[in-house]
Amino acid sequence: MKQDGTISKTEAIHQVAAQMDKAMNLDDFINRALEIWPSYAKNPQASVKQTIRDEHLGKDLLFLDENTLIPMQQAMAGIRFRIPLTRQEINRGWLFIYPGFQFMNQREVTAEDFYLEDDKGQTIPFNPVTVKNKIKTIFGVQEYEQTAFDLGQWYEKHKLRRGDSLLITILNWERSHFCLQPESSRTRQQHEAEIQRQNQALADHLFRALENARFEYIWGQVAIPTAYLHLKDANAYPPDHWYEILEKDPRMRWTGVEIHYADWSSPLENIFNDVSSPTTQSTSSIKYLSKEQKNQVYRFKAFLWHRKGLWRRIEIQGGQTLADFDRALRDAFEHDTFDHLSGFWKLTRRGRSHRFREIDLGNINPFEGGEAADILVSSLEIEPGDALKYVYDFGDWIEHRIELEAIVEPEKDAKYPQIVGQNKARYRYCHNCKKTGKKVIAAWICITCCNRLQEDLFLCETCADRDHEDHYTEEILY
Repeated sequence: MKQDGTISKTEAIHQVAAQMDKAMNLDDFINRALEIWPSYAKNPQASVKQTIRDEHLGKDLLFLDENTLIPMQQAMAGIRFRIPLTRQEINRGWLFIYPGFQFMNQREVTAEDFYLEDDKGQTIPFNPVTVKNKIKTIFGVQEYEQTAFDLGQWYEKHKLRRGDSLLITILNWERSHFCLQPESSRTRQQHEAEIQRQNQALADHLFRALENARFEYIWGQVAIPTAYLHLKDANAYPPDHWYEILEKDPRMRWTGVEIHYADWSSPLENIFNDVSSPTTQSTSSIKYLSKEQKNQVYRFKAFLWHRKGLWRRIEIQGGQTLADFDRALRDAFEHDTFDHLSGFWKLTRRGRSHRFREIDLGNINPFEGGEAADILVSSLEIEPGDALKYVYDFGDWIEHRIELEAIVEPEKDAKYPQIVGQNKARYRYCHNCKKTGKKVIAAWICITCCNRLQEDLFLCETCADRDHEDHYTEEILY
């Protein structure tokens, strides 16, 4: 609360969430928050909605669907999940809170605040213990502390052994109240088919969320509880733990905080990999390709991203490299062939949206190769309709989109790569010559004069050499 007695926007949202006893339409929720926190902003509804997404999801609210909010307490009640017991946990009688209960309880709650009971409603006594463990990282072996419940007597009572698990039911998320039920490895085997179906459903939900995310990652704090919410069914057998499911899914990667695509790597990892293996080739460049694959002709339409009317159609064979493609693109768009780095990215559509993932294939150095230089076109595994991004000069960042139109057989005696088409030229005419009644196609634009006059100034070769020799000019590409 502020000094003048009024409450903040965040406090208003929290107050409305605390009063909810069931799911609520998003617009109704926002209107209630604005009754408590009057705003004179141009678009107060959008401001409240953004604050909900940034500060409240995974803490006191979740989205049941795109237009419906549900309080965390109600969303999490009844969710069932599995914690596989490690050899260390079985031998010592421990149950580690992390990652077993991660995202399944309030973050602020300490181990002492947990309340555990068995499937008969009897309290399970425990003592919190601090355990020192070691983990291997890119910096070597690191030591860290973990908090665990000492459940040795309870484990012994139920004769828990290696390979067994605990089935956990959330009774009260707000109070960290859980029901623990032993599951033997034999019992698990009897439900294996159902568990695998549940595993796939949970993984698919997380991947859809990743595909539909604004950026190429999703927060575990929001994504994990939401996935379990949509999987919640009192009669369904619990899936494996989400951590284990993500570890096995080839599409995604868990970073400890976020879920990324599997081929993502952190900036720190990239630096480490560059230092430890600077000459490692892309696996795409050494993949076996048949003679037919190498001879096939890939017909691309390449255009400037910010000037889509300027395009070139280029054909290149599958056995040729991205270095060959780079030279063809530089020639086609009249880029310098002796200077500046360039780079290629493979674009992959994200779900059904119009957004794309950009998979970095590497850069091209016109003199010294580069990571992408030896990658064969046919090893990119692209089909008609797929696209690449090409950037010339990382300083000026001249971006191109390259769309694969067709894969065809080579023409007899044709020399690849080759330019086989381009846009119809829309000529500009010399500003100076126009004053004398002449219509001369312009070859240059004077940037110096454009900035001074605040309008485009096009010049023919003669006028540019004669009157603008000391000015900064750029050649016009048609």
